[in-house]
Amino acid sequence: MIRNYLRRAYRTVLPLLYARSQFKLFLATSLGDIDLRRQQLAALTDYFSSSIRPIPIRAPFGKSMLVVAPHQDDEAIGCGGALALQVRSGKAAATVIVQDGADGHEELGMTRQAMTEMRNEESRRAAVVLGLEPPRFLNHAHLPDNIARAAGELGSILTERKVDAVFTPFLLDGHPDHRTTNEILAAALRDIPWEVRVLGYEVWGLCIPNVLVIIDEVMDDKLKMLSCFTFANQAIDYVHTTKGLNMYRSRLLGAGQSRYVECFFELPRKEFIELVDRIRAAEPVSGKVPG
Repeated sequence: MIRNYLRRAYRTVLPLLYARSQFKLFLATSLGDIDLRRQQLAALTDYFSSSIRPIPIRAPFGKSMLVVAPHQDDEAIGCGGALALQVRSGKAAATVIVQDGADGHEELGMTRQAMTEMRNEESRRAAVVLGLEPPRFLNHAHLPDNIARAAGELGSILTERKVDAVFTPFLLDGHPDHRTTNEILAAALRDIPWEVRVLGYEVWGLCIPNVLVIIDEVMDDKLKMLSCFTFANQAIDYVHTTKGLNMYRSRLLGAGQSRYVECFFELPRKEFIELVDRIRAAEPVSGKVPG
C-alpha cells in the first residue's frame, strides 16, 4: 500500500515542482486523497521533504495572526520566529493556549491549579519578550473531552480578532494533544466566512514543508522566549534542540542564504478542514491495531 501511495504521490508532485510559483499550496493535491492511516502518513513526511522545495514567505502573514498552541511553550518552539517577525511588521498578533499543561502534576506534588498557573506564567513572560499581550488560556485539562467547547471558545477569538492567519501544530504531529488541537481548530474554522491561512508548525516531528520563513534576524528573540519556559526546559533543553532544528531546516535553502529557518505546511481554511476530516476518518478503530 505504501509503495503504491509513493508512486501516486510522485506522479502528482513531480509536475508541480516545475510550476510551484502558480501552485504555492500544491501539497493539498498530493494529500487530498488520503487512504492511509495517520501513522503511515507521518512516516512519509521525510519523503516529501526531500522531494520538494518549500517556498520562502515573509511577514506579515496576515492582517491578524493567531498562534494556537496546545501547551505552554509550543508557541515558541514551533513558530516563535514567525511570531516575532509578525510583531516587527506592525500587524496584529496573539497567542492562545488550549490545554492547561498540568498533566503529571500529582507526580510532582503539585495541585493541577498550581501547575497550570506556573506554566501560564511562563507563557506570559515569553509574550513580554516580543511585546505581546498575554496569551489567552482556555485551560482545558483533557482535550478529547472538550473539543466542542474549546472550538466554540476558539471560534469566538478568531471572530473577535478577525484572524486571517492561524499557526497550529502540523496536523500529523506525534503528540495526541497536538492532533486534537487541529480537530478543535477545524471545528472553529467551519463557521468563519472569510479566507484564513492555516500554517502547521513543527514541534514533535518534521512537517511536510511547502513554505518556510527565514528567522535569522529574530533568532535571538526566539531563544529568549524559549528560555522563559523553565519547567519544560528541565525535562528537555528546548533552547538547544529548537535552535538545532531551525539550523537544520536552513539546508532547504542554498548555502549562505540563511542560518535559521522555520518550516510550515500551509493550507487554505477549507482544504485544512477537509484534510483534518479525512485524517480523522482514517484513524484506526479504538482497540484495533493498524494492519
